[in-house]
Amino acid sequence: MLSPLRRLAPGPSAVVGVSAVLLLLDASVVSRSYVGLALLTTGVLALGASAAYPRVHRAGREAVACVTALGAAVVSLLTTSLVRETVLQRTPGWGELAGLLLLLCLVCRYAQPAPLVIAVVPLLVAVARTKERAPVLTDLPVFRDVDGLFLLLPVAFAALGGYLRAEDVRRRSVARDVRHAERLDLARDLHDHVAHYVTAIVVQAQAGEQVVERDPATARQLFGNIERTGQDGLVAMSRMVKLLRTDDSSATEATVSPALTHIAELVQQADSVSQRTSLEVADGVDDAEWPPQLAKTVQRLVQEGLTNVRKHARAASAVQVKLGVEGERLIVRVRDDAVGQHKGRSWFRPSGFGMTGLAERVAEHGGELSSGPMPEGGWELAASLPVQGTDRRVR
Repeated sequence: MLSPLRRLAPGPSAVVGVSAVLLLLDASVVSRSYVGLALLTTGVLALGASAAYPRVHRAGREAVACVTALGAAVVSLLTTSLVRETVLQRTPGWGELAGLLLLLCLVCRYAQPAPLVIAVVPLLVAVARTKERAPVLTDLPVFRDVDGLFLLLPVAFAALGGYLRAEDVRRRSVARDVRHAERLDLARDLHDHVAHYVTAIVVQAQAGEQVVERDPATARQLFGNIERTGQDGLVAMSRMVKLLRTDDSSATEATVSPALTHIAELVQQADSVSQRTSLEVADGVDDAEWPPQLAKTVQRLVQEGLTNVRKHARAASAVQVKLGVEGERLIVRVRDDAVGQHKGRSWFRPSGFGMTGLAERVAEHGGELSSGPMPEGGWELAASLPVQGTDRRVR
């Protein structure tokens, strides 16, 4: 078993080592009296407070963190007053000074507005007044021309804390944007998968209800199709859950089907005797050149288009999925020849999420989306997407 010292991380070990050196430096020059003992004790308290502050802050105990910083400043001011009234020491208390500066930086970085105002001013004053303990400091060559050293140090550490605070805010903002984008993407995927498979199940169940008495054989076939569609939906949902639960390295090793292959499977699944569905891929369409996000968007466009035909164009006898190229843009069209809406019972209530999700996906890639009736009859869902430079989402 490793000893406690060997288990310490390099960072904390270095901090502990530097703190010990500073305290030993103070101990080597202070007088052997209660004043020297007070100065060393104040150094230990300041370093301990700076080490405890992050833990107390992470625990959500802002009041305790504020009292910790304020207490270290008050004790330092009392020690300075004691030293000033008795004997001038040859050190300002290097351990104490380091602890107060670290504490000042941490307060400026983490404290809420009210505790920040309460703690910062006493800390600034405490650091500035440590100069009163070291009258011989200005006689040293290094510090001879730096009269404002004990004013510049606290200002510099406070500025460092403010900079780190701003960086924390920026990182949280970026992380929040990324999480929001991920939630939107997940919501779209869930809608697309659930709507696609559930719509297929409902449509076949409706058809089975109509033919179960006069054509039992067809009804049995429809029930078999419902079972297979449900199984396919469960497999797709399991694949999504597995992808969410695995790490990035496992996800990157998973085999991804070519986009056109997946689109062909969607078209084949939608094809039926009463509603023929076909796929037309123009020359120049090469899914190998598509970035992953573009391929996913094209698949979702086709999936949502076919799902909407099942929902709202039951009278359609033919559905066409067309992929073409115009310049540097990929054109995706899903057309049907329905002359009117389904006149039976309204089984599907429009959620609005499908087209909203598609519009968001297409907009992220700098594309254009349209949906509406065609002059010759029927309905068309069309999208124009740039093949290059399509992934614009926040990282």
